[in-house]
Amino acid sequence: MKEFRYVFPRKVSCLRPAVGACRKICRKMVPSGVQKNFFSDVELCLSEAFTNAIKYGESHDGEDRITLCFQAYPDRLVIKVRDRGRGFNLEELPEPDFAGLPEGGFGLFIIKNKMDRVSYIREPGGNLLTMSKAFKGK
Repeated sequence: MKEFRYVFPRKVSCLRPAVGACRKICRKMVPSGVQKNFFSDVELCLSEAFTNAIKYGESHDGEDRITLCFQAYPDRLVIKVRDRGRGFNLEELPEPDFAGLPEGGFGLFIIKNKMDRVSYIREPGGNLLTMSKAFKGK
């Protein structure tokens, strides 16, 4: 397994560098011949998770940072997003209101539908969202 870790301030200006890091890691760690939408799905999900961490990850101790961890296994890519916010219950989140066409609220829905596995745990001092996507042939 190969692993890369990045720590960003919890700022909107860090979204583009975080997505850029994801793109760079994918180019290095993902084998050729993966399914057509692998890279775009992973970038979209990382962007949604990072945006949620910016929006909801405010800590109470001023340590506002977001940690990204990319792990490449022979058969899958795992991305872990840590923030220091209050947390939530992944299983209790309602599906977005598709009829109302809100401007937000689709992030976790997208992540759960694009990634193969998604888990969330509340850790001491923060939250950990883990997403994984298998390397499949075209």
